[in-house]
Amino acid sequence: MTRMLVYLEHDESGITDLSLQALALARGLGGEPAALLLGEELAGLAAQAVERGAASAIVVEHPALRAHLALPAARALAETARETKAELVLLPASTVGNDLAPRAAALLEAACVVDCDGVELTGGAPRLLRTEFDASVRTAYEPVVAGPVFVTLKDGVAQALPAGAAGGGEVVTQAVTLGEADLCGQVERREVAKKTVNLKDARVIVGGGAGVGGKEAFALLERLAARLGGEIGATRASVDAGWVSAERQIGQTGVTVRPDLYIACGISGAVQHLVGIRDAKTVVAINSDASAPIFRVSHYRIVGDLGVVVPKLIELLG
Repeated sequence: MTRMLVYLEHDESGITDLSLQALALARGLGGEPAALLLGEELAGLAAQAVERGAASAIVVEHPALRAHLALPAARALAETARETKAELVLLPASTVGNDLAPRAAALLEAACVVDCDGVELTGGAPRLLRTEFDASVRTAYEPVVAGPVFVTLKDGVAQALPAGAAGGGEVVTQAVTLGEADLCGQVERREVAKKTVNLKDARVIVGGGAGVGGKEAFALLERLAARLGGEIGATRASVDAGWVSAERQIGQTGVTVRPDLYIACGISGAVQHLVGIRDAKTVVAINSDASAPIFRVSHYRIVGDLGVVVPKLIELLG
């Protein structure tokens, strides 16, 4: 059985969904993964980890790990991977995960592949899958160096296990040795904006793209979403233009969603956005361009002006 270690990123809301997806993927590979938590006062998160699929939760507590700092965190991850003799180390492909994995791998002179959307085990050897070149190429990586393989996983790799689905596990406390070089940086102040949007659990999402035309026009989409009891989503172009907040971005550089209904308004259908809605049960596309690529993946197509179509939908909904 392949020995697996899963790094669990956490914030004020608890263990992140992407970390729990990585844990679920590890379980799906047939392993009994150990989970690693770094920080302080982690007892509650450790209990959550074993409830969500970890065979054991390894807790490394140190003042330098209270807020994420790359050097001490990488040292702690590398030491834990070495102590547990992990053959496969999984991390979320978040800003923190993609920063941490290569650093820890370098400390152990090990292999590292970031932004994977799949992992296979063949005879215990990992095969790491990535979608590349605008989703036109599927690439498989097989490490050729000895030691653990560090892998970061993109959103959508697995469905997080519900609490209690995997039974209990033990909680292990582990120390970390940090040298002067690991402690050369410190966090003076940390400000975290509260999350106000939860697109992952939304059953209905009205998404807006560059074709919406502006911030004011998004108000119309908000009215439609409100009538449907849904949320507003957006493409990267809309977010970059400042029309909506970044937490509403869906796609390769945003979140992956699984709504029952996704209404794509003024969205051309770039592959970077489509990967974020691939698990939507029903896609309705509204676009004035009859040849827009979004129509190739939509279940229902409406060719027309948003300024005309959306108000009519709102009227029909009462």
